[in-house]
Amino acid sequence: MILSVLSLRGQELYINLFQIDRQQCSDKPLLLEINFAAEYQNDTQAALVLSAQNGKTTLLWEKYALEPDFAISKKIPSHLLNEAPLKCYIFNPKKEIIKIDSLDYSIQAIDVPSYLPDNLQVKVFESEGFGIDNSMCFYSDDDNYLELGDESGIITKPISLYLNGDQYFEWYLANADSKRVSLANENHSFKTRLDVVFDPDNAGAHFDLKAEFLENTEVSRFALIIPFTDNDFVVYRQNMRVDSAYLQDEYYLDHEGFSLKRGEGQLNLYHPKALSSIQLDVKNATAILNIDYEKDHPLIHYPAQTDTLEYYLDLSKRMVKAGEALTASFDISMTQLLDLPRIMPVWDGFESAIIFTEHADWTDIRTHRAVCFGSEDVVRAEDAVGGFVHYGVPVTKSVFYSNPDGVINLLKNRDFPQSHCTIKTDTAFFDFLKQLKDNGFEICLHTPEQYTATRDNLWEALAFMKEHFGSPSWIDHGYNNSYVNNREDLVCDGLNSKSAYYALDAWKANGVRYLWNAAYEEIKPFDDWKFGNSLQRPYPFWTDAMPKPRVMRAHFDKDIILWSTDYTLEPGELWDYYLSQSNLDVVVESRQAFITHVYSPWVTTERGFWDMEDGKIVAKNGLNKALERIANLRDRHLMLPTTVEKYLKYQEQLQNVEYQYDNENLILINNNNDTIHGFSLISTAPVTVETRYGMSLPVNSRESNGEHITWFDFAPKETIIIKQ
Repeated sequence: MILSVLSLRGQELYINLFQIDRQQCSDKPLLLEINFAAEYQNDTQAALVLSAQNGKTTLLWEKYALEPDFAISKKIPSHLLNEAPLKCYIFNPKKEIIKIDSLDYSIQAIDVPSYLPDNLQVKVFESEGFGIDNSMCFYSDDDNYLELGDESGIITKPISLYLNGDQYFEWYLANADSKRVSLANENHSFKTRLDVVFDPDNAGAHFDLKAEFLENTEVSRFALIIPFTDNDFVVYRQNMRVDSAYLQDEYYLDHEGFSLKRGEGQLNLYHPKALSSIQLDVKNATAILNIDYEKDHPLIHYPAQTDTLEYYLDLSKRMVKAGEALTASFDISMTQLLDLPRIMPVWDGFESAIIFTEHADWTDIRTHRAVCFGSEDVVRAEDAVGGFVHYGVPVTKSVFYSNPDGVINLLKNRDFPQSHCTIKTDTAFFDFLKQLKDNGFEICLHTPEQYTATRDNLWEALAFMKEHFGSPSWIDHGYNNSYVNNREDLVCDGLNSKSAYYALDAWKANGVRYLWNAAYEEIKPFDDWKFGNSLQRPYPFWTDAMPKPRVMRAHFDKDIILWSTDYTLEPGELWDYYLSQSNLDVVVESRQAFITHVYSPWVTTERGFWDMEDGKIVAKNGLNKALERIANLRDRHLMLPTTVEKYLKYQEQLQNVEYQYDNENLILINNNNDTIHGFSLISTAPVTVETRYGMSLPVNSRESNGEHITWFDFAPKETIIIKQ
């Protein structure tokens, strides 16, 4: 569409983008490009607006300032065209004369970036091979190639190891009998042993891999590459949905998995015990089993510098020293055709979760009471009239322990001349926090103080928090290059054992294991793939290819788990836009845990979640309405408001659950030392749950979009049988 000089006065120019042929859009993201020349007053308030409205629900509203040579590129979800007309217009509130010349626009489907290994090779297994009875292994003495198969024939092409762009195909048979096959791979970088163990009572095999490195190596990706001979996949996605008919080109599956149909049976790889992640290249019928992958554990470091700000190093790659080993294990089962029940990432049958994580900066006891209890006048949790406590929405609330520098809120707002809140300087604040803990909130440190803490103060603060609040979480504060910016942070010197601000030993000694990771907020790997006011980044319906694990096992210490946020959520006055019902529904539909980074009690209303009414500080009306929407979703068993501690504990418990098939049924084993409360499964058909002795377990269940969610308490060290 080309328009030549069009003048506007007191009107809006509409471009009918919704008249695109929707049948040609496919499910890929759409790229909208708009270009024109514009003439306008220097102080113009006119702007170009993109909007989409479905009834009273705003799906998109974005404003772009005019420029003489105007050009924008905007990604649009294709499904939006089926939900609402996409409008583009010049907003002209002052009824100015705006001249638009040579307007041109286009919209077309685009590809998403690939995160698969580069230049993967596929070898051909030409010899007849050497088959081992009762096994899945086929091995060539001539080519030293390894393949998997079953009694009906070969399932894979030669299996290889991949390290930072290099592939290694040669395997040497070390041992073989009816119960175990042991193979070795040796090269200039590492030597590997792969044990495949067969269980006659199990429908498949258990794989254990150990690779000892022969030289110091920075690992970007170390993986086992399995190319298949067939491509009839069933994919168990991160959002707990199943793809089988219409598959994406590639998937990042985290710790979910896939099945491969073969005649009347199928191969299954799901819920691996000890892999970094799984990716599936559907187009080339290849599984990438990541033993270690830098994008599974992003990490940055701000070196201490006096003359630089916002300079960081990317430390996502694991450094493996000569003599150290990387290990992995997983199970592959061969079964009849069936639908695998999938393990839900949230307990008690909920489909999604929301976690508010609050940073402690610049707060006052009155603003704390307002956002938690509804008003500064309310001093007891049981009397709450609004805010988080009133609606039963807990918060992972970080706090400062002390204020050795005498920091005052006057620096941010002259209406708050007192010191900012810390435990050691404010007994009313400490009492308030104890009430929150009794109401299910998690109380953790936002580092000990506003500025860099000494080792003595760090240990004192951690010991106090362990005694009184017992949280395993930690939220960094003030990270950057300056020496005053909390050098004890994870992304500063917290991991540097040679630094005076080393913190890892203090965290572990005081039970702190769940660390906030600022990497996504700083690197911003998915910002180009956000959409409108959607809460999640990337927008969850662009693609499944983008590598974003639910939680990150730290590559520097196996006992540390990292969790992340993508940005600071500051709705201002736009609560019905950012925390709208439709946005919360998208979180539910994507079956994710959305973790916020907020400053609820900050002493300015621009950031804080409070207003001044009749001289009193109260929770913002928009906050109360948003919390009411969340509470309604909770009551419908759709979204669980929870804390970092509870969510990560559940994720850790899930990692210790064995998932295997015998020849008829699914067998689950809880290897934890404690009960998994509300352990949840989703399946296409109803299931029954029995103990190993054939006794039925009491379960709860409900339907969800044609599937069935079942949940129950899973006792420690218990083995259960799931029947469909």
